[in-house]
Amino acid sequence: MLRGANSSDPVGAEAGPFGADFQGAVRAELEAMLVTPIFVQSGRCKRFLNYIVEQTLSGHAGQLKERTIGINVFERANDYDTGDDSIVRVTANEVRKRIGQFYQEFPQAHLVQIDLPRGSYVPEFRIQPSRHGVSAGAVEPEPVSASDAIHLDPNAARIAVPTTGEERFVDVIKPERQALRRRTLYTILFVLIAASFAAFWIWRGTDANTGPDLWAAFVHAKVPVLVCIDTHNLQPLAPDQFPDRDRFVNLVLRRQIISLDDAAILSSMASELGKKGIPFRVAGAELTSLEDLRRQPVILIGAIDNKWTLRLTQNLRYRIEVANPPGSGSANEPIASIIDSQNPASRAWVTDLTVPFTQWKSDYAILARMDDPTTGVPVLIEAGLGNSGTVAASELLNSGAMEKILAGDATCRGKANFEAVVGTEIIDMKSGPAHVLRLNCW
Repeated sequence: MLRGANSSDPVGAEAGPFGADFQGAVRAELEAMLVTPIFVQSGRCKRFLNYIVEQTLSGHAGQLKERTIGINVFERANDYDTGDDSIVRVTANEVRKRIGQFYQEFPQAHLVQIDLPRGSYVPEFRIQPSRHGVSAGAVEPEPVSASDAIHLDPNAARIAVPTTGEERFVDVIKPERQALRRRTLYTILFVLIAASFAAFWIWRGTDANTGPDLWAAFVHAKVPVLVCIDTHNLQPLAPDQFPDRDRFVNLVLRRQIISLDDAAILSSMASELGKKGIPFRVAGAELTSLEDLRRQPVILIGAIDNKWTLRLTQNLRYRIEVANPPGSGSANEPIASIIDSQNPASRAWVTDLTVPFTQWKSDYAILARMDDPTTGVPVLIEAGLGNSGTVAASELLNSGAMEKILAGDATCRGKANFEAVVGTEIIDMKSGPAHVLRLNCW
């Protein structure tokens, strides 16, 4: 017999305390959910769901409040403003969607079903029609009063117990039959779990895109995505100055407040987001705060003049470093590099802005998608050391070529995040095709 929140309903939400067998069944269902691409591609959702399930099974459901989850799961400060920082609410909505998607894509029998009701951070565990294979709590034998006492026949399967006015029947199951029933139920449970994993691996083997999903977190966002673009600080010429050809090209093509390349990149990104039905808003990097970044998924464009790109790539394997950055007070032009953190002495990818643009031979960029620990939100980065590198990364992203590369790379299968070093050759001040020089998935 099972004890639940609604024991008269064969499919009901189970209430604690939870027995060891039931906890095992819930954890098996949780593990089956978290290894599917639906959850693998969002580390934030995985951490959230695992935390609330484990807290509930441990008897701490009453502590599942927005602030507690923000502190323990997303490493927010104890006094953080939940009104301004909506990461817990946004993640909860995302988890609800992914749970629904999981049970839609894997409709086979589930011994226990995990649900997250709207307006609550406490999950419900629902035993399905096959629920007789697991007990939510310890089952106590029904007490029999002295007036009901009788002599039991050891071979009887069902006996009548006299009560006031009618007979009440009690099932009698011998110990060996109980052991057989338990073995049968455990076998059924094992078969159901094995079937779930088999169905998942069959589905995964036939899925064309097994690498990181570039757009899933942005498509399912409940708020407009923030597109944070680099801004330039153009120093005007004095009235008596007339630039030579190289100086004029440098000013117009590389250091405009909003260059033609930036406009083209932003237009391409807006077109791609529009095709996917993703609402967005645009802001300059200098006018964007860390609190602004934490409110929604973020797309970062540009590197040297985008302080957030420089900051959020510092913990990646391939990070961007800039000597003489804009605003540093240096009279020299910047020199930008992509550094391999595992081999920091090697500076293989460098763009020297002291060289006139007419003499550039190549440019480089970082293209990445990650669940960023600093902001707690999904972040997409397309950041060139120069404008040509950003254009190359943009073309690789918006053409769908990057998705094909990720799907075809065995090291990226089942991974949620990636970072690529992108290179392009420049001939007559025009960038050529983009090439992925390095790729790291995790």
